[in-house]
This record gives sequence, structure tokens and C-alpha cells, in this order.
Amino acid sequence: MLKTLFLGNPALAVPFLARLHDKSKVVSVITSPDQPAGRGYELKEPAVKTAAKSLSLPIWQPEKLKDPAVSEQFKALGADVGIVVAYGKLIPKAILDIPKHGFINVHFSLLPKYRGAAPMQWALVNGERETGVSLFWLDEGMDTGPIFIQKKLAITDQDDSASLKNKLVALGVEALEESLARIGSGKIDRIPQTGSGSMAPLLKKENGLIDWSKPAQTIMNQIRGLTPWPGVYMLGLKVLKAKVVEAGGKGESGSVITLVTGEGPVVKCGSDALLLLEIQPDGKKAMNAWSWWQGARLKVGEKLR
Repeated sequence: MLKTLFLGNPALAVPFLARLHDKSKVVSVITSPDQPAGRGYELKEPAVKTAAKSLSLPIWQPEKLKDPAVSEQFKALGADVGIVVAYGKLIPKAILDIPKHGFINVHFSLLPKYRGAAPMQWALVNGERETGVSLFWLDEGMDTGPIFIQKKLAITDQDDSASLKNKLVALGVEALEESLARIGSGKIDRIPQTGSGSMAPLLKKENGLIDWSKPAQTIMNQIRGLTPWPGVYMLGLKVLKAKVVEAGGKGESGSVITLVTGEGPVVKCGSDALLLLEIQPDGKKAMNAWSWWQGARLKVGEKLR
């Protein structure tokens, strides 16, 4: 049976570890050290560590990978291939060369598009109609290694970051199982990345600030991609759900041009408008936009900032 290493941290990576456990001999699960979290700064273990313990798999939490002693420990594991899912650290070349076949990284885009930390979110923000997963061989670059397996997925108008993540994780697990079967039968492809590349940088809070002068669909895509974090917001308010509608009234961008009874206010955008459906005032729980409007003491024609 194929001997594998698994490197990952968040809950998103857990289904991949579970499938790897079913289809190979996992010689070690490598994850980040426990980190202080919450108000009490109690140590919290990565989701992958919790899953590995439930599967009775050996766990290793190295602080740094560049230590020569760490490389020696990797060699001692005798793995045929390493699988990386959201590990969040660059793996030095000295380690990349250790497993017989190298390391496969699972990336949630059709490389070379959306290299970086947030490919799913940026695909939604940019209004892409298609994305997918790429299982590629790690090299020393940022998501630049040759492709092993790629699978495509259509993005629907209803998809947001949560639904797209669920679909891509399921597709990625399927691709991982296929990759293990191919390696086991000696059918290993290393296809150079071709075409125009793009980046998907780490999300920052300012990415969520609403600019009402932009088209309604652009803001809607921002909501789809950036909820729950960093969230899409204006002064004192996050917009959690909305719907693009035709701008049936006059007004400046950002002004409330009409109301839809029982649903919420309609806000004029650079083109068309957004019907706000669910919002979250600072320091409060999420609520439907109609209830918020009734208590906000605002009037049609006022501008949201």
C-alpha cells in the first residue's frame, strides 16, 4: 500500500485526511503547533490534529521546517508521496525532494489562475463562471508546479463562499482518490502550467468595504465571496444577503430609492440596485433587513455610507 504523509491545518483539510486514511498508509500527519485562542488564550489544536487523533494516526507538529533535523525526520518516515491541503507554510526544497514521488498540493482553482491564499473567494468576487481544483506537484514557487490532475466546476448564481467550498472540497477529495490510484499504477503526469496566471492574495478587511458607485452585480459578487470574512460592510453595518434588482427610482449611488415590504430597502448602485435582505449592525446579531429598517428611523432618499 502507498505510504503517504499529510500536511494541513483547518477543517477544510479534514475530508482529505479521512480519504487518505482509507486509501493509503498514512505514516504521519503534519500540522502546525497548537495556538492560543479566545479570551482566555487557551491552546487550541488545529482541526487536522483533532481528526488525526480520532483516526489514531501519528501526529507531528514541527515549529519550523528549515531545521536540518526536521529534514532527517522526514527521511526517516519513508513516505512515497506527501499530500498538502491548506498547510499554510512553504516547504523547503530539501524536504520537497525527500518522498519518492514528491509532494502534491490541492489547490482550489484552475491553475495558473488564482494562485495564492484565497482562490475560492476571489473567483466569486470577480464573477467567474467556472473554477475547479488542481492537484499539482510542489516546487519552490508559489503554486507554480506542474499539474497532475485538474477538475472543473461551474459556478452558479446561487453559489457563495460556503457552498462553493463544499462543492470544491468534494471534488478535490474525488481527485485525490484518483491521484492515489494513478500513482499506485505508475501513471504519473507532470504537466507544465500554461496560460495567463492571476493571483488570489490573502483577504484583508478593506476588501469588504462597499463602494455604491460600482454596479450592483459587482457588489453582489463581493457579498458572495467575502461573507463571512471579512464581510461586506459600510459604516456600522454588514450586508450579509442581498439581491440585484432594476433601479426603478432616481437617486444618488448609495441612496435608498424604495422599499420592498417585508424584505428590505433598495439601494441605488452605479448601475441597477441592491435589495438588502439580511444585515448585521455592529455589535449585534444578524437580522432581516426589513426589521432593521423599521427600527433605523431612516427615510427613502437617505444615503447609506
